[in-house]
Amino acid sequence: MSEGRGGSDSRMGWIVSANLLALVAVVVAVAALVTTLVFHFTEEDEEGGTPAVAQPTVTAQVTPTLPTPTPPTVVEVSVDDDPSVGPEDAAVTIVEFSDYQ
Repeated sequence: MSEGRGGSDSRMGWIVSANLLALVAVVVAVAALVTTLVFHFTEEDEEGGTPAVAQPTVTAQVTPTLPTPTPPTVVEVSVDDDPSVGPEDAAVTIVEFSDYQ
């Protein structure tokens, strides 16, 4: 029994047509992608013969250079009668200059 215009048979036909159109679009897109990849990775021989696989180009490798570190600076500071903590013959002396206001 046909419901006429806008019935369930008509809707089913549109759904099948839309799905078929989507499937055709996917097949065409995959075919275009495969064709592009095949032509991208092959090139024709100079005599016009069979296509040969393109050889990858060699690029120069750049090695990063690190900046040379600056040598440590030794500053002579007088610590004659300033307050201090620790032994007098310590290998390192830290001096703090500050302004109390």
